[in-house]
Amino acid sequence: MIWKNPFLSKHSEQQMGEEQFLSLFDCTALQIVSEENLEKVSFVSSSPGAGKTSLFRAFSSEVLSKIVSPASNDLYREIRRQMERLGVVQNGRVVLASAALSCARGYTIIDEMFQNGRRKQIFFALLNYRIAISILKNIGHLLELEPGDYEQIQFAQIPQEMASDEAYFKNGKTMYNWACQGERELCKYLDSERDTPYEVSFVHTTLLLLKLFEPENILVNGEPYFHNVLIIFDDFHKLTDNQKDIITEAVYTLKTSIGVWLGQRLEGFKDEHLISMDGSLSRDYNPNIVIDNYWPKKKNVFYGMLEEIADRRIKEAGLEGYLKLSDCISNELESKRYEKAWNHFSKLEREKIDRNLEASCIYSEIISCIDGRKDMRVSERAIWYECIAILENRRAAKEQISLYLGEKVTQADFEAFVDKYADVAEYYVCCRAGIPFYYGIGNLKMLSSYNVEQFLYFAGAYFDCCRVKSMDHRRRQKRKLSAEEQGKVLETAARKKWADMDYRYANIRSIKEFLNNIAALCMRSRDAEQAAYAGGSYTGIGVKKIVLLQCLSDPNCDELVKILGACLASKYLERRDIQDENMVLFYLNRWLCVYYGLPLAYGGWARCNMQRLISFCGGRADSDEDQLEIDFL
Repeated sequence: MIWKNPFLSKHSEQQMGEEQFLSLFDCTALQIVSEENLEKVSFVSSSPGAGKTSLFRAFSSEVLSKIVSPASNDLYREIRRQMERLGVVQNGRVVLASAALSCARGYTIIDEMFQNGRRKQIFFALLNYRIAISILKNIGHLLELEPGDYEQIQFAQIPQEMASDEAYFKNGKTMYNWACQGERELCKYLDSERDTPYEVSFVHTTLLLLKLFEPENILVNGEPYFHNVLIIFDDFHKLTDNQKDIITEAVYTLKTSIGVWLGQRLEGFKDEHLISMDGSLSRDYNPNIVIDNYWPKKKNVFYGMLEEIADRRIKEAGLEGYLKLSDCISNELESKRYEKAWNHFSKLEREKIDRNLEASCIYSEIISCIDGRKDMRVSERAIWYECIAILENRRAAKEQISLYLGEKVTQADFEAFVDKYADVAEYYVCCRAGIPFYYGIGNLKMLSSYNVEQFLYFAGAYFDCCRVKSMDHRRRQKRKLSAEEQGKVLETAARKKWADMDYRYANIRSIKEFLNNIAALCMRSRDAEQAAYAGGSYTGIGVKKIVLLQCLSDPNCDELVKILGACLASKYLERRDIQDENMVLFYLNRWLCVYYGLPLAYGGWARCNMQRLISFCGGRADSDEDQLEIDFL
């Protein structure tokens, strides 16, 4: 038997059966969808791994029929409740007819083989046939009908434009046979030398079959049955620009009452669309779903979903002693193990203060408090000394050391400062003393950057180590990964992701240099140890929207636009818009924060002008601070 890590199984894998899919799928993802999305045209966009294809599969007839099965009444209660909210399930039966087509099935070759209107007709013909086959199969599955029984499916009206071929549309059986034969002949024609002309029916001047499949037009044994129809075009970004345009035009021109989802990765958008002021990537005629923009506004819901997903996968693995995520990783730092490091750090900071007469006077009350508290934990003592260092760094930055007039910091004021900045101080101490910082369930969730697949990648790396650890009988009492073990796993996984980037883009060296220069800026703010930003340093940059628009029209920024577009499409950078300040923020993906040794908190960012952005694309970026305006949220 080959053991498979459950965290590396994708929801969308077709070899995964419906029961396994439902056992791993968390229906919280359905909150993204509204009833309106099932009645109109929607672009469903996301970065790789955000959960788009898994969302699509949840609306397949195989999954829907499973959740309404009497045998699984209790098992799928929550997902059934979500489907009832959307009107997909009513009175215990599925009232949504759906069909999903992948646009990665070689459609682009049609644009290469034909010219002008001919390629449009051939393209629509192939789509019409496949839409008919797919939706009839899905209806048949819901109704438990074999193709020979599809005559129970009828149509209330045949659109006037289809009257010349009306004989083919008498019922589902005649239509299914027509579509199967038509697809077979067309594919044979495309594979042949094409010596003889191929006659295209008037039906294929556009996607007329969508009109035929309007929910009120579909009858089962002469009676209306479905309340909604949903057609999903997945991998829409893999079509040619011409094909994307004519499909979009067709589905809007037809004005049907069915839902059409055009599912695409962000890489399908042009760079200017990703970078422009329209951060939601919306269009004039949506409602649209941009998965990457949805979850940051519902952080707690998303994090709860991640933990539920992890717990389900751990249970699926059936590994003895591991029933949920909290069984795998420790949320605590083993303080005693690092007692020497804490004490050594405190000793060095104390010596630094003792050598500085002004600092010794200013913080004399605090030093006396530290010396007098014998019950103070070694980690707490180190954090207090680091808070003193932060205050000193702030004084130095404000050039106040030379103006020392005998002022002192009171214990009450200092303790208030510690309460506010203890987390940042601990991060600084960990960085300088070599103490683990990236550990615990909370950090693992933040590490996801609101991307389910990214979370599964790192959680899977943890689970691999847990499995190895469970096989060591000498360590049975210490099944959980320690903070140090977690840190090593994450650093190794982050380095692997960095190496894997080399296979994604031809200009990956320029992309990496761009990210390196942003990270260098962030690390300088960390090394200043002033706790001026959330988490302790920048983790991104901010650019005025007007500057971005200027970049799009400036030929000198062509390389910058390509690099920035690639970083957004693959989510190496996470975009956030600040409407009040007319700014766009580009945060490093959280796994890149681990790679560069930066905090995982959002908030700290450096405001950059066009000159600075262009410098990031070249060699080493200039570090002169006069080119920057520093700000934080």
